[in-house]
Amino acid sequence: MKSQMKFTTIANTKADTGLSYLGSVNKSAKLAKNGKISHQYTYSIYLAPANLSGYNVCSHSTPECRLGCLHTSGRNGMEILSKTKTMTNDCRTKKTKLFYEQPEYFMAWLIAELTRYQNKAKKDGFGFSVRLNCTSDIDWNNVKINDMTLFEIFPDVQFYDYTKNPNKFVNKPANYHLTFSYTGKNWLLCNSLLQKGFNVAVVFDTKKNRELPAMYNDYEVTNGDLTDYRPNDKKGVIIGLHFKLIADRQAQNKIMNSCFVVRANEFVHTNVHELELV
Repeated sequence: MKSQMKFTTIANTKADTGLSYLGSVNKSAKLAKNGKISHQYTYSIYLAPANLSGYNVCSHSTPECRLGCLHTSGRNGMEILSKTKTMTNDCRTKKTKLFYEQPEYFMAWLIAELTRYQNKAKKDGFGFSVRLNCTSDIDWNNVKINDMTLFEIFPDVQFYDYTKNPNKFVNKPANYHLTFSYTGKNWLLCNSLLQKGFNVAVVFDTKKNRELPAMYNDYEVTNGDLTDYRPNDKKGVIIGLHFKLIADRQAQNKIMNSCFVVRANEFVHTNVHELELV
């Protein structure tokens, strides 16, 4: 068993772990829209998805979402294509292992970063929000430090995530907004949550600069690419997303032709044999 590290200050974390930070604010192209459109500083964490680190952070992942995960887009995608750099992958793996192997250290560092960025947002006149699962699907309601969840430690902070785990909607904290993800095989679950006023994200094959369908399976579709900040969305609607390119073109073609990506002119994907799990 590894000896437990002790967190002291943010300044000392690089020497302790080799990592410069756990999370960042409005760093990706989509999260940057939160500042411009939603007037939010959004803190986000990117971990190694599924079980790439040796620890499974996506309990309800599917073969399709693992294949098309945005973990391989952006900077990490460019590194993968170069075939010489693995910095982003290595950092995400280190963070994931730190979460499981040094949980007290990870959480103390996370709280320190959240406090720092919350204060900065307030000073700059921005709202402060947190997305902990950019490339993971951890149930943070089960993660505690000193018997408190992050939602309890930061009651005035708006947390939000996408998830494929329907169990997260049970006893969901008031300051945690969740958008359920359509997998291509879970429409009954999606419909059940939509009927309860929750939203469902659906990926369409619509090209980047084209309009998304206005309706899908009798539900209104709203453009989820205008901003990443989901708590302001209308309730009980489909959050439409354009398919994002990934580094592996062979995998990209495969995922584009899978059930995960909806053809814009197709509107019924209900599996009548699927069991209701909510």
